[in-house]
Amino acid sequence: LRELFDLTLLGGDIVRGLGLQDPACVVTSFDRPNLRFEVHPCATGEKLRRLRRVVGEVGPGTKIVYVGRRADAEEIAADLRANGFEAVAYHAGMDAQERRSAQERWLSGEVPIAVATLAFGMGIDKPDVRAVIHYQHPASLESYYQEAGRAGRDGAPARCILLFAAAD
Repeated sequence: LRELFDLTLLGGDIVRGLGLQDPACVVTSFDRPNLRFEVHPCATGEKLRRLRRVVGEVGPGTKIVYVGRRADAEEIAADLRANGFEAVAYHAGMDAQERRSAQERWLSGEVPIAVATLAFGMGIDKPDVRAVIHYQHPASLESYYQEAGRAGRDGAPARCILLFAAAD
């Protein structure tokens, strides 16, 4: 592989950082045909209403709503609950037991919607996530792809939705 590919394209920084000797590097496509990527333009002040509509349209199954701030996770989860959706908030500002409980309730399917900051998802491999919705755009394209990639790991159709407002 070393003759064929530049190691920087294959995670060379990781290989060097871990001190790996002659690792097997596997390159695969990131194409996931079961994922549908969507951008929903929102007028100023319309995002919450649009989020409620999108969550209702997606239908049954688990969903993740990614937000940028801890306060947003709490406020949006509360708004969804007030409008008839079962949702938990998840962010690094919660104590460990609260985070564990929120995660377990979502993983078990007891609560289908997790409204979370980027603190949520590392190590999560729930195959039946039907939608990953970004309420605010993530810091980078790589972050977006990683977070959106938590949808549809079971191969069934799933939606990756970005709610975009010009103010963002």
